[in-house]
Amino acid sequence: MPVKILHFSDPHFDLSLRTIPLRKWFGKRAVGALNLLGGRGRYFDNADEKIRALTRFKASQSVDLLLCTGDYTALGLKAELENAAELIAPLARPPERYITVAGNHDVYSTDVILGDHFREYFGRYMHTDWPEYAVDDGWPFIRLFDEADLAVIGINSAKPNPLPWRSDGHIPPVQLEALERILDDPRLSDRWIFVITHYAARLADGRPDRPNHGLRNADEFLRVCRKISRGAILNGHIHRCYVTPLADEGLQIDQYCAGSVSMEGREGFWLFDLTPETMRVRRGVYDPAEAAYRLVECAEEN
Repeated sequence: MPVKILHFSDPHFDLSLRTIPLRKWFGKRAVGALNLLGGRGRYFDNADEKIRALTRFKASQSVDLLLCTGDYTALGLKAELENAAELIAPLARPPERYITVAGNHDVYSTDVILGDHFREYFGRYMHTDWPEYAVDDGWPFIRLFDEADLAVIGINSAKPNPLPWRSDGHIPPVQLEALERILDDPRLSDRWIFVITHYAARLADGRPDRPNHGLRNADEFLRVCRKISRGAILNGHIHRCYVTPLADEGLQIDQYCAGSVSMEGREGFWLFDLTPETMRVRRGVYDPAEAAYRLVECAEEN
């Protein structure tokens, strides 16, 4: 019986701007709030309804494990993170079968980092089975699932970007060094390996993202991932579902961007059916008429 693993990203739950304290309306958040007022926010108006639809899909398909690559919020407010954690809780049951990393919107400004607010609300989904490798405040973490010979490795690529025109990511070198040691660990021999992080190393056409929006050290990250013989790199950040073959980069695996599970007109996710020997991948799309998700083969268009 295959193990079913669902990868989604970027729900972008947001609260009414009226709930934002005046003292928070400065710097990067002011620009983000103006973007929401300018119309960006309306694409995510029904994010909570779509997460409820995803919860129903999970039950109907008997999904075994959920992976989220971040961006639960719009402006990274503590109240938003608390609200997102409440909305995600029914989907994330049991918590040991839900794994997440942060997105750039979840660490939108320095106050979120200083208060460690993301870990306060989502830390229960980020523990590790091998603490000896968690060298950077809990990163990277690794979770093992023996029923599918699977290892999930979480890498943090999200950081605050105080400048309004920047939303780029970066993986700290200490995490890349730890990732390399993890991939050399003989206990991972013959396992499927899923590396999850928020930022995409490559766009759908194989090009790097632009410097002020993408993963700054994507080349170094891909170099380390050449050690993976079977599995996938999973990410979000770019609000479109796509898969990028990485053979031209010297890798034996592909990158799967889950886009956004809730953005109007672009809703999507990936479903992996894993056995110890095989991996089947299908894409989830949203049917607004039915308020439900359905599966399509990778070649079928949304």
